[in-house]
Amino acid sequence: MLTVNLFAEETSQEQRIKELEEKLKAVTDEVQKLKSEKEGNAKLEEIEEKLNVLAEEIDNIKSAAVIEEPTYEQVFGMGPAASKVYQTNQGLSIGGYGEFTGQFREDGNNTLDALRAVLYFGYKFNDRIIFNSEIEFEHATTSSTNASGQGDVSVEFAYLDFLLYDFVNLRGGLLLAPFGIINEVHEPTTFFGVLRPDVETFIIPTTWRENGAGIFGSFSEFVPGSLTYKAYVVNSLDSRGFTAFSNRGARQKGNRALANDVAFIGRLEYDPFPGLKFGGSIFLGNTGQNQSVDNPDSPLNGEKIDGFFQMYEADVQFQYRGLEARSLLVWTFLDDAALINADNGFTGDESVGSQQWGWYIVGAYNALSLANFNSKYLQYFAPFIRYEKLNTQRLVPTGFFSDPATDRQNIAFGINYKPMPQVVIKADYRWNDNDADTGKNEFNIGLGYVF
Repeated sequence: MLTVNLFAEETSQEQRIKELEEKLKAVTDEVQKLKSEKEGNAKLEEIEEKLNVLAEEIDNIKSAAVIEEPTYEQVFGMGPAASKVYQTNQGLSIGGYGEFTGQFREDGNNTLDALRAVLYFGYKFNDRIIFNSEIEFEHATTSSTNASGQGDVSVEFAYLDFLLYDFVNLRGGLLLAPFGIINEVHEPTTFFGVLRPDVETFIIPTTWRENGAGIFGSFSEFVPGSLTYKAYVVNSLDSRGFTAFSNRGARQKGNRALANDVAFIGRLEYDPFPGLKFGGSIFLGNTGQNQSVDNPDSPLNGEKIDGFFQMYEADVQFQYRGLEARSLLVWTFLDDAALINADNGFTGDESVGSQQWGWYIVGAYNALSLANFNSKYLQYFAPFIRYEKLNTQRLVPTGFFSDPATDRQNIAFGINYKPMPQVVIKADYRWNDNDADTGKNEFNIGLGYVF
């Protein structure tokens, strides 16, 4: 089973020490035998030299660090660096990632930003109980500047895993929502483009985390390929954070989160064979958080808000040799949109969307996939193109109308270059458009790393 294979370990260093100590004992016994038989000094000197070599190798192995740098592979659906704690034998694990971006906008201000500096702290108590966390520093400082508002420091996730069996394990704490492609795997080396797709920013509010608990596991023993799942119960979103353009403000981020309404989040992933992955996610829950309309100027004042929110997502990821492709579709439904508008004081085209939808497709080709480099680093150079379309006001309640700027699309094309798997250099040009013709194009550059 996955859990047993992953954690029932016997280190190669311990095996090598055992083998060498057995050889050392055998040679020592031979020396004693020769001494007792009083054979020639030349034979004894040869054997003593062997003893010295064996003893020196044992000392070198024992004095060296027994923990090797883990490979950068995903475990339990987490990002490569976030998976580090699962792949090490030591108690404490430290990893991280960072992003630096430059945005050069048409008819706008150009900016350079230390966007993120992230540290992962994990602790393996034993083979069954593991703690993992992500601490994120955004925009370099918590103080404000003349050019912009302040940055912040946040706990992106902090949870305990209780590993039981392949098919069911327990997880609790501040959890990343298992929704979409990027939310759980958001390290800069894992996606194309300097910025994350708008669909997985404004509809799926990446990075999205909530307090809760749930189960996860794999049914891969029972099906061809790999079938994994996650199912969590978490505090729900807060309807007061929905806007016409974005769902990001509805996240509660673990900060004394209202749990008058809870929600279910689930995800299935199926890999029929290496290189192809199908995924699907679902969110269901009221978002009113026991609130009523608080707007004396509205005829709806005092009415209770349920705000039942449904979000459904499907995605596919494909990789064959140097070719890579991804596609994602998301659709949402929000009840009580008129009450939410009244509570927030929204009028006219400011309405939240009672329905939203969005999708994107991205394709890339690693031009170095066929090259033979005499290097320990596997280099990667992939031109890519991405098209996405989203509408956060596909439908609005009666008495409101949509802002055409919420019906938007963009095309991004650029490159991802990795001189080694843990470092990426990015550049792209984004053509931004919407039905109000207010979109501004931009050129973006970025640096990213994981460790």
